Amino acid sequence: MGKSKHKGKSRYKRDWHKYDENVITRYELMFPFYVFQHWWELLQEENRNAKKTYKAPKEFNDFLAFLHLFLPYRAMEGVLRALEGLKVIPTSLDYSTIWERVRNMDVTFPEASDELEVIADGTGISTTRGGQYVVAKWGKTRDSKFLKIEVVMEKDEFKVVSAEVTSDEVEAAVETKDLQDEGKKVRKFYGDKAYDANEVYKTGVEVVVPPRKNARRGHPARRKAVREFKRLGYERWREEKGYGVRWRVESLFSAVKRTFGESVRATSFAGQVVEAELKFWAYAWMVHLANYVVGRALGIKV
Repeated sequence: MGKSKHKGKSRYKRDWHKYDENVITRYELMFPFYVFQHWWELLQEENRNAKKTYKAPKEFNDFLAFLHLFLPYRAMEGVLRALEGLKVIPTSLDYSTIWERVRNMDVTFPEASDELEVIADGTGISTTRGGQYVVAKWGKTRDSKFLKIEVVMEKDEFKVVSAEVTSDEVEAAVETKDLQDEGKKVRKFYGDKAYDANEVYKTGVEVVVPPRKNARRGHPARRKAVREFKRLGYERWREEKGYGVRWRVESLFSAVKRTFGESVRATSFAGQVVEAELKFWAYAWMVHLANYVVGRALGIKV
């Protein structure tokens, strides 16, 4: 168990051995050894009714997508050649095949809980090569650009529900309606002022969003929320509604960017979108699988 020795700072205790094992397992499970072991059986099943003959199982795509977050396509081709030479895989793939498989990835996230509360927020992914070093040394240049990715996550499970590159915050919020259509029960939706819109309140869940200054008309639930906010004032509203939990999504952003970087290498917009979304896809599955095998190691404030 670890405790901070610095006075005046928040102190946490955690099962550090379990936490370290969880982190190690995240990477271990992203390498699909089961695909390597059952390559021919998987390939035979997939090619049975396929319109074209595949050289590698579709399950191998997850590994390619994960690898692409660390390596460009040409480097990946070299890695696959090395794996073929070591007889880890029976055949390698060329640049075009790797590119096609990663670009057309079906980005799906671990299934959400049956009952959940969600937090939504957006963050920027840099499309300028060099990342923070270039900005720190030379300042922001005129051609500095960012992709905005909207993320919806489970409040308690720290699990990504969706991640989509978009300029419209409300689109991410309406994901909660899709969850309900799938039979999930969404109890609360947390978001900042950008999500103060009629479409969000129309989802039918309890919305915990501070209203805009000019928010007066709209959906009945929104009008009621505005009146309650004005009656309580921000501080009391924040405490009663539990709005402070929004910091958890910032922790998620930090974790993803520390793991996979804050920028993308792709030069085309389509490639940048895929790479940005794959960062959250890979992190979501890493955490989900490790929690299933090892269990979570939560930090408890003392």
